[in-house]
Amino acid sequence: MKFTLGLLTSFALLGSTSPAWAQFDESAFRQALKVKRNVYLSEGAFSGGDRLISDVKISGVRIAANPAGYDRVVVDFSKSERPPFFLVENDPSNQRVTVTVYGKVKTDFSTQSSIQTARKTRTLNAVEFLPQVESDRWMFTLSSKNPMKTEVFELSSPARLIIDLKP
Repeated sequence: MKFTLGLLTSFALLGSTSPAWAQFDESAFRQALKVKRNVYLSEGAFSGGDRLISDVKISGVRIAANPAGYDRVVVDFSKSERPPFFLVENDPSNQRVTVTVYGKVKTDFSTQSSIQTARKTRTLNAVEFLPQVESDRWMFTLSSKNPMKTEVFELSSPARLIIDLKP
């Protein structure tokens, strides 16, 4: 369902009091699942996790091919029962999935191990861990050989974010 949001722009910034209009496609955003359902989407954004968790420690990003025909990315969190707030965006035009984890993120794992295992999967050709430029979030991207479908869900105790990728 599409609807239009009116955004009032500031007179001081733009020199005008007329509103700017933007399109927003509500159907492109999904809540991450709590269990695997084998429902893959070819594009869109998935959000989940707990918005109240601010101190985040990522203890691993594991990537592996699954015999069932998909590749799995698991983000392991320590120090919490649930994952912190996250956003996973599948951009088929750029053949890329971007993962953003919100909070004061500290990483404690080998990025090189994740980069090497990504090359052994069916769908991925690269994973790029971006430097933490913002103090309240951390991002990484998954680049694919072809457009891919995603299924995103979260698990608790221990806290994990699961991203399944299918060609």
